Amino acid sequence: MAIGITVITTANRARRFFQTDAASLEQILSSLQRSAQLFSGTPLIIGSAGRTEVFAAAAIACLEIETARDLSGYLPSPGNLTLTALTPEQRAEPFAGYLEGEHFTRRIEFFFTGGHVLFTLAEGVRKPALAERLMNLTSLFARPIITYRLAQGGIGLMNPQAMTRFVITPGVPDLPRDAWLADAA
Repeated sequence: MAIGITVITTANRARRFFQTDAASLEQILSSLQRSAQLFSGTPLIIGSAGRTEVFAAAAIACLEIETARDLSGYLPSPGNLTLTALTPEQRAEPFAGYLEGEHFTRRIEFFFTGGHVLFTLAEGVRKPALAERLMNLTSLFARPIITYRLAQGGIGLMNPQAMTRFVITPGVPDLPRDAWLADAA
């Protein structure tokens, strides 16, 4: 088995790495169990005999691990929201989203310092209480990480501290009382 690792920085640069050694793969995957601390300050070091790269945690926008292996057991539970990165073809398709009963789908575009944009499909279960729904909307910036699935297989980890904004389409029906109501120009 092999994995591809992509580190996307806040300078909107992507660095790719590959690993095929079973012991090294297990070390990388087991470190994902501590992924909540990934962006907490300790640098990410990726090295080989030929080169070592050190990334400042605060300068990482996203970290993606491509693999056919199911990595859900290595990550914290996504709760009531599942995000999947969209391919350019999926982004071009018309999208209306839905809200049926307690289930919903939306598209969320995440914008990061430096210009990186991540386009996702969000699927989940709507919380019954308005206060819980508003907390879900506003708490994304406060999380230590946000996980998402890669369209080609694997997982991604977003650094919320590197996010500048996110856009939800179609709009959220329940907004906080202090939200500004206006249409985009």
